Amino acid sequence: MANVSQGTTITFGGTTLGEVVSLSVDGVAADTVEVTPRTTAVRAKVFSVADTDYGTISVTARGTAGMNTANVGLTGSLSIGGPGLSLSFPASIFQSLGVQVAVGELVTFSVTFKVSG
Repeated sequence: MANVSQGTTITFGGTTLGEVVSLSVDGVAADTVEVTPRTTAVRAKVFSVADTDYGTISVTARGTAGMNTANVGLTGSLSIGGPGLSLSFPASIFQSLGVQVAVGELVTFSVTFKVSG
């Protein structure tokens, strides 16, 4: 059974920003380093995890949350939750903000977060 995003919300720094319209998580990756001992008789390379990049999260949401350009550059905890989805990051940077306003509609905003470790 598929889950729909209805009811998915995003919270940044303890403030609920709105209902999620779309969500994209990009660039989650772990660097690796070669740690092959040079004294081994086996000629197979050995790798270990190095730094992890938790990527970028782009969210389009709608609601009445007070969004303004003063949020850009702030760091805070980020939580996204809804049916079949639970993401939580202790440190995320509010990287960018876009706002769309239409008469008779809820304000829609696009936010990009850079997730930090």
